[in-house]
Amino acid sequence: MTNSADVAARAGVSRSTVSQILNGHGHRFRPDMVDRVQSVARELGYRPSIAGRALARGTSDIVITLLPNISLGPRLRELIDRVTDELAQAGRTNLIRLSSGDAQIDEAVLALRPAGLWSVAPLAPTQRARLDEANVAVVDPPREYQEAIDREIGAMQARHLIERGYTAVAIATPEALREQPYATARERGALEECQRAGVTVLPTIRLSLERGSSQQTAEMLRGQSVGIAAYNDDVALAIMSAAIRAGRNVPGDIGVIGVDNTIASGVTEPSLTTIDIDVRFSAHEIVRALLDGPEVFTLDELDTMKSSVSVVDGGSTAR
Repeated sequence: MTNSADVAARAGVSRSTVSQILNGHGHRFRPDMVDRVQSVARELGYRPSIAGRALARGTSDIVITLLPNISLGPRLRELIDRVTDELAQAGRTNLIRLSSGDAQIDEAVLALRPAGLWSVAPLAPTQRARLDEANVAVVDPPREYQEAIDREIGAMQARHLIERGYTAVAIATPEALREQPYATARERGALEECQRAGVTVLPTIRLSLERGSSQQTAEMLRGQSVGIAAYNDDVALAIMSAAIRAGRNVPGDIGVIGVDNTIASGVTEPSLTTIDIDVRFSAHEIVRALLDGPEVFTLDELDTMKSSVSVVDGGSTAR
């Protein structure tokens, strides 16, 4: 198996020079030397050992992205892609790890000696403490921050429906427990906005999103005209399908607004009104915190995040 000594011999440089160039310190050497070492390494199929670098430096180039047990929607996928790209530019490798329950920070994660860890969901104090002991840079959203964003999403949905003339509003959420931390905050934001506007709030619609469940949902949609703030586009599309089954007109009888701006939202008939989230600011701030150290959360950052949430108008609320 090829090692750094083989590369050094073929390139005519020292083994130390090979190690430094291939471990991100090429700026210390002449460009032609860097090109020669990298070319020989590619030719011989040599890559520096992650384990070796981690042992020598105390940490690896790996950053862990910890995903909770939630639906992996398009905006979250885009956020992960952007974080991965920015980390790669900084010489870091993003490793995705799915998690559930309390077994999020286990020996397999710590054995990688990660340079940092980004958790999409807030970590428990015991988990943070364990990572601090291992000197891992940690970035996870404050629970209050995540709730504030989700409340703003719900409030924006309700405002849009009210502006479109719906005098009664209902919230539609999935029954799945894994979605509840986000669904509850969005529901609360929509309810608060309805209360401020003085519009009627109908009982929350809870969907199983299982095959054959549209008949049960259709029964809930018979009656008065209502605007529905759906947890995400999947829930919104299920509502639209059930409305058709119940003989209700969208958007005449029932208005629907989702969240995530999925591809499907633009190809339905009518097209789905939805909430889009621009993740560029979040991705940059996550990477900055991982590389430079997290700072205290500020209200300015929250305001910037709220400003990245916007309504994408579609036919499902075009009265």
